[in-house]
Amino acid sequence: MYFSERFGIQNPEQYDWFDPILEADTQLFVDPFQIFKEPEESPWGSAHGEIIAYFQVAFEMLSGHHKNKSSLQYGKTLRLMEFPEPREFGLGFVTEGQNGAGTGKGFARLMVTAMSDAIELGLADLVHFEELGLLVGRIGRDRISDITCNILKPRLIEYTQQTCEDLGIPCSDLKVEHSIFDDMRKRWLTGTFRLPLNPVSGRAVILVPRRFLRELPALNAVDWWEYVEPDLRDDLNLHISGKLNKEDILRLARSNTERVRQWSSQSESKPADPYPIDRDPVGLHSWQARTSDIADRYPLPLASVESKEDLIAFVEKVVLEFTHVVEEQGLWRLLYNDDSGFPKRELAIQLLFKGVVQSYCKAYGIVIDREVELGKGPADFILTKDVNVRLVLEIKKVSNGKFWEGLEHQLTSYMNSGECQNGWFLAVRFGNTKTQRDRCAKLAGATSVLARSTGFNIHSSIVDARPRASASNITDENQGIDATVLDPEFDE
Repeated sequence: MYFSERFGIQNPEQYDWFDPILEADTQLFVDPFQIFKEPEESPWGSAHGEIIAYFQVAFEMLSGHHKNKSSLQYGKTLRLMEFPEPREFGLGFVTEGQNGAGTGKGFARLMVTAMSDAIELGLADLVHFEELGLLVGRIGRDRISDITCNILKPRLIEYTQQTCEDLGIPCSDLKVEHSIFDDMRKRWLTGTFRLPLNPVSGRAVILVPRRFLRELPALNAVDWWEYVEPDLRDDLNLHISGKLNKEDILRLARSNTERVRQWSSQSESKPADPYPIDRDPVGLHSWQARTSDIADRYPLPLASVESKEDLIAFVEKVVLEFTHVVEEQGLWRLLYNDDSGFPKRELAIQLLFKGVVQSYCKAYGIVIDREVELGKGPADFILTKDVNVRLVLEIKKVSNGKFWEGLEHQLTSYMNSGECQNGWFLAVRFGNTKTQRDRCAKLAGATSVLARSTGFNIHSSIVDARPRASASNITDENQGIDATVLDPEFDE
């Protein structure tokens, strides 16, 4: 359910606030550079300066004490760098609903270490705090967004309250962590505010202007490398046949701080470039609206789900329905980027799958969690009826270079870590290459061999998401487009 649905707001796209999904986070992030581009006369014109002033206070407090971790100033700076997960916004990585990792005490220590390094390297102030992301690798887009939302939370609360007043949205007195800054003691406090209630999480909802949202920060390590790469390749005698990894880029940035400052300053001339939420070309936000009525249109012929056999039958049915609506009801179109025509990332496939099956799961008392951490990485989906009735489901593009690894190693590893005997491997085909034809032909046999060798109950199936030339069934011979040719993730 979207925020607008819950509170009966018609045509939410006419307003400038982002319409969050109440059950799960949307993988978009608040980018401080978009806030920096606000004109001075805008209500948000001074917001970026507020962020930088916050960091400037921290730098001044730390300066001269950054080598003494037992000093009062070092301890206060640590407290200033603690930013809890701002769960009220419904943004960030979608991991088990709306409970992300946040930026706690461990990350605060990393932040202060990065600031100490910056002081040693001559960066005793920041024009854009994203520059710290070139000094410590773990300051990624989610952390940058969390920090921005936390520092600007008082402003964003006021923005939400004004929006609710304008639209007649009912509010309640709700506690909000990290919402009042005690300037004298230099620490954040919990406050109580009149805000709309998220009935799923029981927390407040805080809105944010959608023009502040991006998939990646405008200032990031890869862009910095592209900016300096021609010079540094010659200066450092670098002979690079492929891509540098991020740690290499960060190491070069730390030894070239003047170029970091030059790059961030030059980037200020770039125009604002928010994610186009109305078009949602990557499929990060519209998946729920596009799939909300599918369960009503295609009910499942099952009495109940109680045993592991019932769960397997349930998953088989919902996978068949997902296959049907993709192949026969035109949902394949939602798996292609509207701007480029490229097939979307596996993330978009996962979100569309969740949108189709979540209503079925709710009807049968099944919990579906996405991106669940199981030891060696996050499994795409865990479907659970109770602790003894669980199934791991993995989704892979047939064109993915790690296709067989996904079946033979990833899926079984997640099943082992989750102590789960039941698994399903869902392959999604976008093209007609010989490799994809061969993989599709061999999948059923490879799955049977894997099930026998591991003792696991493993199933697999294929969804044909190739573009349709007409409403009729498409074969390899009359398929109109080989979408793999357009796929930037194509790596078979």
